[in-house]
Amino acid sequence: MYTDKHRSAEVKNNMSAIMRINYKSVSICIYLWLIFLLIFAPLTEAQVRPVNDYGAIGLGQLLKRLNTTASVMMIGAHPDDEDSALLAYLARGENARTAYLSLTRGDGGQNIIGPELFESLGVIRTEELLQARRLDGAEQYFTRAFDYGFSKTLAEARQKWDEKVILCDTVRAIRTFRPLVVISRFSGTPADGHGHHQFAGYISPIAVKAAADPAQCTDAGDPWTVKKFYVETGFQDNSEPTLRINTGTYDPILGRTYFEIAMEGRSLHRSQGEGRIEFHGDSFSGLILSGAAKGLHETNIFDGLDTKIRRPTQHTRKLLDEDESSAYATIMSAAKQAVETYDPYHPEKIIPALFNGFTAIDTMMDDHGNLPIDLAYKRREFQDAIQRASGIRLDALADSETVVAGESFLTGIKVYVPPGIDAKVVKTGLCCFPETWSMSKADASNSPAQTSFRRETAATSEYFTVQVGKNQKSTQPFWLENPRQSDLFEWPAWGFYPPQNFPFGGNGGGAYTVVDIGGKSIEFSSFIKYRFADPARGEIRREVNVVPALSVSVDQKLLIVPQSDKSQMRHLTMSITNNSAKAVSGTASLNINAAKDWPFTTNSNTFSLKSKGEKTNVTFTVTIPAKTKPGTYNIAAIAMVGEAVFNQTMNTIAYPHIQTHRFYTRAETAVNVLDLKTVPVKVGYIMGSGDDVPDAIRQMGDAVTMLEEKDLASGDMSKYDTIVVGIRASETRPDFVANNQRLLDYVKNGGN
Repeated sequence: MYTDKHRSAEVKNNMSAIMRINYKSVSICIYLWLIFLLIFAPLTEAQVRPVNDYGAIGLGQLLKRLNTTASVMMIGAHPDDEDSALLAYLARGENARTAYLSLTRGDGGQNIIGPELFESLGVIRTEELLQARRLDGAEQYFTRAFDYGFSKTLAEARQKWDEKVILCDTVRAIRTFRPLVVISRFSGTPADGHGHHQFAGYISPIAVKAAADPAQCTDAGDPWTVKKFYVETGFQDNSEPTLRINTGTYDPILGRTYFEIAMEGRSLHRSQGEGRIEFHGDSFSGLILSGAAKGLHETNIFDGLDTKIRRPTQHTRKLLDEDESSAYATIMSAAKQAVETYDPYHPEKIIPALFNGFTAIDTMMDDHGNLPIDLAYKRREFQDAIQRASGIRLDALADSETVVAGESFLTGIKVYVPPGIDAKVVKTGLCCFPETWSMSKADASNSPAQTSFRRETAATSEYFTVQVGKNQKSTQPFWLENPRQSDLFEWPAWGFYPPQNFPFGGNGGGAYTVVDIGGKSIEFSSFIKYRFADPARGEIRREVNVVPALSVSVDQKLLIVPQSDKSQMRHLTMSITNNSAKAVSGTASLNINAAKDWPFTTNSNTFSLKSKGEKTNVTFTVTIPAKTKPGTYNIAAIAMVGEAVFNQTMNTIAYPHIQTHRFYTRAETAVNVLDLKTVPVKVGYIMGSGDDVPDAIRQMGDAVTMLEEKDLASGDMSKYDTIVVGIRASETRPDFVANNQRLLDYVKNGGN
């Protein structure tokens, strides 16, 4: 079990603690799991299948990466600011560890695929970046900056975002990833356009310098010196680059150009309408090397840098210098031998060479079991290569996508060993759940939920019942756990492992297996997933989420009430959904925050929900007293089950191209009492990409008719006093564009 003792001893509340993880004082599972999280959390499980990483192609690229320590980080302001083609070229052409740091999650953008805006849109755009990274091969990081919308100047952005906070967030990302090269997407000048772009260009060189200074950002990890810093040309900057990279280069192994791969990923920014043509042919990215003499023309961003597997400058050694040198020589020789002797038809032949490199890294651990992060990355790459070359697969599948705190779910662990591989499964198990959770062996032979599992023949199969802690928090994006502080997200206190800068937090534990391959032992790890078949899309995998027993919501988030000398009544419907596998019964009520009593009535305030997913509604009639003063009053919906109180709405974000996520908001209605007088008008509304304007107009007492294609094409528009065009209607409504002249004629004839 992973305990608080382990947490405080091995992994403290900063990234420097995870830079050198203690191997001996924790179990091998915990050690490998922490390394697994550090390396793969910035990638996480994307809904898009990583087609470029499958089979011989994926292993071939990984073997090339074994032979280099090249690494590069690009910094921009928003999702979709990144030079996707350059990322793909660096990750898949140069085989460098590549990352994109976006200062924001794009919360202030618009949304053409649904109604989500602000924080919920930020969740979507975070996921869209992950889908793109899964194709172009890079990793993804963030700061806590909230995208507050279009910004005209750098001065405004500096006023909105605490510069010290964002600086240290950027420094933490650099020190975590440890790039040899940093590329700023922007110059920090008005040529960048958007104020956020200017801020990203402004903060990047400052952060690069600060990352190397141990006196700066002392809680953001160990210092790291970036060797080269570039500013990318583009936007309105027409400066002569010191390096031009052809991202349209054709890769015969991948069968495409890096630009084509990147545009496939770019098109996954669907909420922003970023669908792109995958052009075939030359395409160039220009970079300017900071501090370079005029006339310099490089051929590669790593020119002049040593990207060989090298000894760290600071390492508490377990071996003598000559033994350590020998170990490094073994690592380099093993990586070289693996790539040179790789036979895609018989990848198992390189397993002995891969084991040589893997075990040589293990000899580098000091007496306390510490490994520098560079070696930890390389160890994981050797481990991943061994798993791919052997074809061994670890699958950990739960029988439910959601589970309520205090309840349990069944997990099946299966290990598949291809024929002809000299391998034996030694052990399987679950690892690294919160300490309040418990695991026990289970007999799943008669479980209906495991029927599909039984159809798959594995080398070994084991089943576990996982009991969730009674007080376990619900799973949600970590940056939404606490209320946002102005234009900065409030990151929570450190929990299972440092989520700072990562796309999302932890997945709540995982599975591992110890396998003997040709007489040598190795451990593989995997997150636990819920698998199901979508009738239209086939196999889908989701993360297992902890959810509250009840989700409570109200049908109206806002009520507009004109000030009146008479009392007024409003109807409010409260919805209650059962997320528990058990039957739930209780009572429903309202809590009204008002100085004067607001009476409310309902036909029945009791509910009984027998099964998971069952839902019921309770309608209340609320009386707003006469002469209520103008102001905002809150009505909170509450469901009581015994002494337990449920007052949150579970908001689910689910689209085919991204992972499903849930976040929680208070189930309440804001009542705005206004000195409001309106003239009754008939309004025609052309809905765009999902907005609440029609409801807002109705709340003011005006009749709203939603205009469809037939109305725009041939309907009588003169009967409307006003026609309102919704958000991005020209992008989502071809009928609006086609009938634009009729709308112009309507205006010429006196319409609004």
